[in-house]
Amino acid sequence: MTDYNTQIVILGAGIGGCIAALALAPFYSVVLVDQQTEPQARVGECLAPAAGRILHKLGLLDLLTDGHISSHGLLSYWGTEIPTLVDQLANPDGHGWHLNRQLFEQQLRDRVQRRGIRCLWPASFSKCEQKPNGWVLDIQHKNKPMQLHSQLMIDATGRHSRFARALGVRRQNLDQQLSVWLTALVKVRKHISVLSSVPEGWWYSAPLPELPWVEADLVDAGQSEGQARLFALQMQAGQFDKNLSLSSAAFLQAATKAPGLNTLVQQIIPGTERLHGVVAANSSKLEQGCGEGWFAIGDAAMSFDPLSSQGIFNAMATAMQLADLLIEHGLQHKDMPALYQAQLDSIWQHYLAHKDRYYALVG
Repeated sequence: MTDYNTQIVILGAGIGGCIAALALAPFYSVVLVDQQTEPQARVGECLAPAAGRILHKLGLLDLLTDGHISSHGLLSYWGTEIPTLVDQLANPDGHGWHLNRQLFEQQLRDRVQRRGIRCLWPASFSKCEQKPNGWVLDIQHKNKPMQLHSQLMIDATGRHSRFARALGVRRQNLDQQLSVWLTALVKVRKHISVLSSVPEGWWYSAPLPELPWVEADLVDAGQSEGQARLFALQMQAGQFDKNLSLSSAAFLQAATKAPGLNTLVQQIIPGTERLHGVVAANSSKLEQGCGEGWFAIGDAAMSFDPLSSQGIFNAMATAMQLADLLIEHGLQHKDMPALYQAQLDSIWQHYLAHKDRYYALVG
């Protein structure tokens, strides 16, 4: 069995894991571990303008130059059929971005490797043990056993919270919200998102960068122009209609009844629709986001309602907050878990207050 010693192991090479690795690597030895050889395809991801500050600090702002599109704002039909335009003109951080999520994660992985950070993928851990001098982590790397010895562990494994749960830390669900989503090409090109509340939940539509299956659909449809777009419906599990996840026609018919979406649905190029099924979209968090010698970041610590549009930014922000604390106080500071947990608690309470205020507007 191969042994490897390091100061920090980060489980999960998604956005949060890569940001943490890039922030910490100038100060500590870091190993980044992920189950997947390459990022998986995802769509519909919005990056908040404030994320630009983090990317600038880490020298990563150039990653958004190609392959992603700017977000000019939001047309909101929240609790009304009269739209409100929420643009980015007054935002001191400028505009946000509609990401090609798979590309962005690959760009971050490439930058991590370019900066000489040790990366292990595909690799999955089977067990961990905490000893007086740190952690011993058993993993399978390219189907071979390997043992990592580390002073500190960072869980960046998303909603699964694989490391925290292996320690017996439970995940608390605030609700049972689900999301059903569809992608298609539309005949019009707009960089505006649409938010629309309906009795059973709420709809969201946003432009997307070109994606492989969309390009194929574009060619098959014989169209020379078209914009990829996401359509998504969020609802609680008790209100879920299974037909909406099985039939594109049923899904789009329901979308036409949402204020502000009928015209967009009518602009869909026939034959380019692709229904992607159901995913969890609930608010949840670990009962504790850290402990002696370990910390969770991003969705591994807490996941937000998509209404907040803060999922990716939270992954980046918690990674940076943890990195700043570790750089300032060191890996062995006894108050580190309490300091970081206080930050997580503050984020969660602010999120809940904002969420409650917003949903109160639609009863």
